Amino acid sequence: MEVIVINNQKDFQLDEDTVKNISDFLFKKLEKEESSELNVVFIGAKEIKEINKKYRNIDKETDVLSFSYIDDKKIFGFIDDGKSFKDEYGFFTVGEILICPSVAQENIRTYKKEWSLTKELIFLIIHGLLHVYGYDHEKEDDKLRMEHEQEELLREVEEQFKI
Repeated sequence: MEVIVINNQKDFQLDEDTVKNISDFLFKKLEKEESSELNVVFIGAKEIKEINKKYRNIDKETDVLSFSYIDDKKIFGFIDDGKSFKDEYGFFTVGEILICPSVAQENIRTYKKEWSLTKELIFLIIHGLLHVYGYDHEKEDDKLRMEHEQEELLREVEEQFKI
């Protein structure tokens, strides 16, 4: 089980070790398959805007985008499903979480939250990870369920890592 953290932005200095350790902790709470992988990628505002437009038809920057490969048979094309991929290649990437630190920093200013950029990034990782595992916030019941789970996971991270 591995989280791969990729920092493809230069606007903010990130504590990649802390992000990696917390991402590993969160991933292990939701994923039980030892050969699974998750990508957490930090990108700039221009890149996330392009991806948001391409995949969601929304022409603006966003703080986080999630791509789940768990049930998306379109991504395989050359193989039946995730289990078959894992059997053949020895691993399976469950999804990717793309985060834009500059938008995350703006969130802190906008919401007037009393927390650091690192804490906001961790919150976005939690949010993105829940989307990878099928959580959504379109309907009110689903939104409440997802918000509850986010709060619980953030509380656990705060206790475990003292952030």
